[in-house]
Amino acid sequence: MLQNIRERFTGRFALVVLGLICLPFLFFGVPSDFIATEYVAKVDGNEISQPYFENAYRNELLRFDAEGIEIPDEARSLIRNNVLNTIISGLLIDIYTDNKNIQISDGFVARIIQSSPEFMIDGKFSKELYYSWLNERVIEPAQFEESQRFSMRKSQLERGIRATSFVTPSEYRRYLNLVGEQREVTIAEIDLSVLAEPIELKEEDIETYYASRGNEFMQAESIDFQYIEIRKDFVDDSLVINEQELRQYFEDSKQRFSQEERRQANHILFLFGDDEVASEARAQEALNKLNQGDEFSDLAIEYSDDDGTKQNGGNLGMLTKSQLPTALGDAVFTMEIGEVSGLVRTEFGFHIAQLVDNETDGIVPFENVRAELESELRAQQSNDNFIQIERALSDALFDAEDIKSLSMDLDLSLMELKTFTRNGGGDFGANQNLIDALFAAQLDNDMQVSDIIEIDAGRSLVFQVSSFNEAKIKPLIDVREQIVNEMKYVSAEVLANNIASKIQTSMSNNDDLEDTVAELDSVTLRDVTINRLTEDVDFVIQANVFGMKKPLPGESRVGSVIMQNSNYAVFKLKSHTYGIPEMIPQDERDEAKLRLNQQSGVSDYTAFIGELQLNAEIEKNQELINTASMFD
Repeated sequence: MLQNIRERFTGRFALVVLGLICLPFLFFGVPSDFIATEYVAKVDGNEISQPYFENAYRNELLRFDAEGIEIPDEARSLIRNNVLNTIISGLLIDIYTDNKNIQISDGFVARIIQSSPEFMIDGKFSKELYYSWLNERVIEPAQFEESQRFSMRKSQLERGIRATSFVTPSEYRRYLNLVGEQREVTIAEIDLSVLAEPIELKEEDIETYYASRGNEFMQAESIDFQYIEIRKDFVDDSLVINEQELRQYFEDSKQRFSQEERRQANHILFLFGDDEVASEARAQEALNKLNQGDEFSDLAIEYSDDDGTKQNGGNLGMLTKSQLPTALGDAVFTMEIGEVSGLVRTEFGFHIAQLVDNETDGIVPFENVRAELESELRAQQSNDNFIQIERALSDALFDAEDIKSLSMDLDLSLMELKTFTRNGGGDFGANQNLIDALFAAQLDNDMQVSDIIEIDAGRSLVFQVSSFNEAKIKPLIDVREQIVNEMKYVSAEVLANNIASKIQTSMSNNDDLEDTVAELDSVTLRDVTINRLTEDVDFVIQANVFGMKKPLPGESRVGSVIMQNSNYAVFKLKSHTYGIPEMIPQDERDEAKLRLNQQSGVSDYTAFIGELQLNAEIEKNQELINTASMFD
C-alpha cells in the first residue's frame, strides 16, 4: 500500500503499546486488542478496549497540562466520559463510512501526505524526513496512513453534510434583524476603588486576618544564585558586517540566486468584448499611431482596457516567460529593448507590447538580496562567536574555583537572581532546564559552579548557588499592603451590594435616578445605545442586556451584574429596535450569511452524529469508566 511514498521496513517499530499511546486521537478506528482485556464500551458489536480508552484519556490530560490547565479531581470523571463519547462518535462515523462504501484511494492519501509541510525539504517531499517523523513518534507507516485515510473520509462526510445545509430567506433576514438590533440602556456603575479608599481598618483586625490565613501568604522554597549568561542576541548587537564581506558572501552564494530570465514590458490591451473585429480595428489604429511617433504611455491611457496598468503606461513589471500568456510571452521574450510588437492575440484580446528592460544573466541582482544576505551572514557569525564564547566558558570551568573569579577571567558579566522557585523567576520564566538543574543542586546540597545549562538554542549559562531558602510564611510587613487592599475590597463589595439593591429598586419603581445617585461619589450614571457588536460597553453588561427578553411597549427590565473590572453595575433595558438589513453594508451582510450557513452546517452535522447514536447499539461498562485511572 502507498508504495509511491514508502518502502516497507523489514522489522517492526518498538512496542505497539507506545504506538497506541501516540495514536488515540489521531484517528478513531476500531481499537486492536493485543492483550486480553475488558472493554469499556461496545458500539454495534465493536469493542473499545480499556488500554485504548485509557491512552486516549491520558492524551487528553496531557493536552490540558500543555495548556497550563489544572483539572480538579471532581472534573476528571466528566473528562473520562467526554473522551469515551468522542471515541464512540468516531467509531460510529467509521462504521457509517464503511457501510456507505466511502473510499479514499491510496493515491489520494499519498498526495495529501506528500504535500504536508512537515515532510518537505526545500519544497519537496522527503521520504527520509517522513520515516524519521514516524520513528520519533513510534508509529508504523501503515498505521499513520490508515489514520489519514480515516480523517479524510470523516472530513468528506462532514463537508457533504454541511454543503447540503441551507438557510431560508426568512431565517436570513431574521438573523440580520438580530445582528443589527439596538437596545436602549441606562447603566449605573459602582466603582469599588472609590468605595474602598476611605475605609479605615484596625491594626488588630489586620493581624487577625493575617493569622487566620497564614497559608495564603506562604513563600515557596526558593534558591538565590549568581550566574554568567551568554546570549546570541547580545552577540548579534556587537557584530558589524562590512560591504566587502557582504559582496564576497554574495559571490560565494551566487548559485543559490539563479533565476529565470525576466523581462519588463509595457502593454496596451484591447478586450474582445462583443465585437472581435471592432477590437482588432481599435488595436490597429493604436499601433498606427505608435508607428507615427505617439508616446506609448499616452496611448495606453487612451486605449488600454487593462485598468490595472493603463495609468502606469501599461507597465506589467518584471516577469518571467511562464508568468505571461503564451503568445504575449513569445513576443516579449523575442524583442529587443525599446522594440514595439505588432498585434498579439491572446485569450483576453489583442495586445501591443513594448520591451523596457531585461535581466539576462540569470542571477538575482545583489541589491535585491542584500538584506537577506546580511541577515544570513550576521546569523552565521553570531553563531560562530556564540560557540567560541561557550567553548571558552566550558574550558574555564575545569579550573574555576568560584563563579566570581570565572567572570573576571573571561571578562563576562556576573549577575544575581534571588528567590527563584519551582515556578521559575526573573527573565528565565519557567524554563524547565534551569529549574531542574537548580533544584537538583538543592537536593545534593551542591554549591559549586554548575556545568553549562542551555536555556534555549541561543542562550546558555553557568550558575553557583548562594543559598537554599526553605518554604515559610511571609512576615506581616511584606504582605500588609496586600491584606489591607483585600480587606478594604471585601468591605467595599458589601457596600456596593447595598447600593446596587437601592438603585435596582429605584429603577424598578421608575424613580428619578439622578436624585438617587446624587450624593454617591462611587456611582456613575449613563444612557447608552448598544448592539451585539458594541465594543465600548463591558462585555458582561452587553451579554446580560441581550440575554434578557425584550421589554413590552412602555415597560422596562432591570438587572444587575459584576463587571469584568469587578465593579458592580445595575442596568435598565428601556427599549429595543430591530436592525434593518438594507442599512447593513453588503459585505457585512455577505459575511453574516456565510456565518449563518456555517452555523447551520455545524448543527446539521451534530444532529447527524446524534442520529447515529440513537440508532446504534451502544453498551458502556460504567464501572470501568468510573474507575480512577492510573494517570490520575
